[in-house]
Amino acid sequence: MRFVRGLVLLLALVLLASSGGQPAGAQDNSLAAFSHGAARQAPPALFGAGEVYSPDNSAFGKWNGMLARFRAEQQQALTSCHTAAAESCEPLAWRGLLDEIAELDVRAKLERVNVAVNRQPYVPSLSNWGESNHWETPFEFFAKGGQCQDYAIAKYLLLRAAGVPAEELRVVVLRDVRLGLDHAVTVVYVDGAALMLDNQRRDIVPVTEIHDYRPYYSINEQGWWLHRGAAARYAAAG
Repeated sequence: MRFVRGLVLLLALVLLASSGGQPAGAQDNSLAAFSHGAARQAPPALFGAGEVYSPDNSAFGKWNGMLARFRAEQQQALTSCHTAAAESCEPLAWRGLLDEIAELDVRAKLERVNVAVNRQPYVPSLSNWGESNHWETPFEFFAKGGQCQDYAIAKYLLLRAAGVPAEELRVVVLRDVRLGLDHAVTVVYVDGAALMLDNQRRDIVPVTEIHDYRPYYSINEQGWWLHRGAAARYAAAG
């Protein structure tokens, strides 16, 4: 998977300028994005990196385009289909999984979603779409298979549809320094821990146990976070 690092670096300069050039530490960052009018403990650092938060996702065209297409697909399923089982409207894998996890607790939801999504075939974006970095909707992913960011997006949006709040979820774009490749995973905050769902790993594990990932940025529907410091990929790229 290839990501436009120049975009991240440009956004980083803008974000740091707006924050006085001082990156937020792991324990005092992005509290505004993790509250609903009341104080809440800051989330644990992702992969040991610091982060700076911005609520402005406007520069992330791949993410925004995927969300717009997904909303249109969902609306089409609601307005034009007579049954949720119609494959042309809503993938059977999507609806069946949502029905299966509806009454499960959060950790059981994560386990079931991770296993089910990881079973889908890995298909490079170039093969599916004729471009190296198409970000698929979950409906596209279940129809065609996909690559790492598509697994991460499908997990994120399945969990959102199953009732997990956006503030407890992120898609993280990172560098796998062991393989020398860019990658993407889903992170879910549960009971004070940041848990990672990864198509390269069978088990769900705390990010504190992962030492070969260096995050560029993470994103959800509410904003994005630039990751900084020795444990972040931005430090090396910059």
